[in-house]
Amino acid sequence: MSVRWQQVDSAAAVDAPLGDLPTPERPGWLRRWLWAPALAASAGVYATQRLVENPSGELELGLMLALLALLAVTAVAALVRYRDDQRLARETRGVEALRRDARSTTGSVTVTERPVGDGVMLRGLLSYPRDGDTAEDTWSLLVSDGDPLGPRPGDPVAVWWAPGSDDVVARYHRDWADQVRRRTR
Repeated sequence: MSVRWQQVDSAAAVDAPLGDLPTPERPGWLRRWLWAPALAASAGVYATQRLVENPSGELELGLMLALLALLAVTAVAALVRYRDDQRLARETRGVEALRRDARSTTGSVTVTERPVGDGVMLRGLLSYPRDGDTAEDTWSLLVSDGDPLGPRPGDPVAVWWAPGSDDVVARYHRDWADQVRRRTR
C-alpha cells in the first residue's frame, strides 16, 4: 500500500474534491538506460578476448575480470530498470483508479516522531474503513520547519481510496481535525 499525504492550507480544502493527481515520475535517463552501454561494452570485451591470439596470462585475466565486472553492471542496471518499470506501472494504475473511482472516508492515524535535520519525520499507521473491513497502511511524512503541522496521534484524516488500487490519498489540516473531533463528541 502506498499513502500519499497532502498537507492542505485550510480546513475547507480537506473536504474539497480530490482533483487531478500528478502522474508518477519516470526515472532519469541514466537509470533507465545504463544497461545498454554496459551490455555493449561487455560484448566488445568478449569480442576482444576471442580475437586476441596467444594473449599473455595477465591480459587474459584482465579481460576476464573486465568482462565479469561489465556483466555484473549490466545485470544490476537491468534489474533496476525492471523494478522501476514495475513501480511506474503500479503507481500509474493507482492514479488512474483514483481518477476513475475515488471514494472518500475519514480515517485516523497513529504517530511517532523522529527529529531530522530541519524538521521532523512522522511515521505511523493509517486506519480507515474500506469495503466493510478496516484497512491499515503504514505511512511516513517529512514535516520541515515552517510547514503546516503534521497529524497528532489519533487525529482524523480525510482518506481517498479506489477499488482495485493499493494507493490512497490522505489529506490533513489540524483545524479540520479539531472540527471533526468536536462533531463526534
